Amino acid sequence: MPAKISTICYLHDFTEWLTQEFTVKEITAVARLDDNDPTKIVYLRVKAFILVDQNILYQIKDFSNG
Repeated sequence: MPAKISTICYLHDFTEWLTQEFTVKEITAVARLDDNDPTKIVYLRVKAFILVDQNILYQIKDFSNG
């Protein structure tokens, strides 16, 4: 069942490493699903791939989610 994230409370864990083409950042965040109920939380695992060189061709496609 989809849920709307209200607030990211804090970062639980953060790692970063460098590959040949990308800086990879992996974040585990704790987010609140309900402003009125602090027991409704979710852990989010997010990976971000940041290009080291903007001229490198890569296979990851851009996307947006409305």
